Amino acid sequence: MANCYIHTNRSSTRHCSTCSKAICRECTFEEVVSSRLISTYRGKSEYEYDYEFFCPYCFITYAKEKGYHKGSRGVMFRYNQSPAKGALIVMWLFFIGGLVINFFFPIGYVLWVGTLLTMIWLKVRSSKNYTRYLKAVNLSKTEQRRVAAVTKEIKKQKKEFFCPNCGAAIIEGSDFCNKCGSILNN
Repeated sequence: MANCYIHTNRSSTRHCSTCSKAICRECTFEEVVSSRLISTYRGKSEYEYDYEFFCPYCFITYAKEKGYHKGSRGVMFRYNQSPAKGALIVMWLFFIGGLVINFFFPIGYVLWVGTLLTMIWLKVRSSKNYTRYLKAVNLSKTEQRRVAAVTKEIKKQKKEFFCPNCGAAIIEGSDFCNKCGSILNN
């Protein structure tokens, strides 16, 4: 079994659906990408969902497409990158319906309770998505720091040699300086 590419000491539980990298449980981001109605019986519907599993890098790309990176600010006015378009439509229908009914009868404000509940639901849902986006960003930064530390260690292990005549860097094991052409004593 392969190890996670971010947490190299942990075994992987899944592979990313986009890039096929091995990922552990902590690095896995699960998303419902599609659903379909499979049966209806006496008003009860059953749906089947398709899931995809993303590594942090691929989830960041997916989250930016879906609008998760914007957080909950402005969620009432975003249609294209809304966490739930149906809830957004219901919220505005409750609000406009309440205005219209309130114009004729003074009880239209009752529909605004539905508007408030839908607003709270949209805020909570977009906040959860934003939290997951931030977790993916932190995991990707952890991976970048780890890669930087490994490359720094590799560079330290490489010995650099310099020409005694001109001071240019010399490839290990060469007999001549690449810059001035002087013979090196090894």
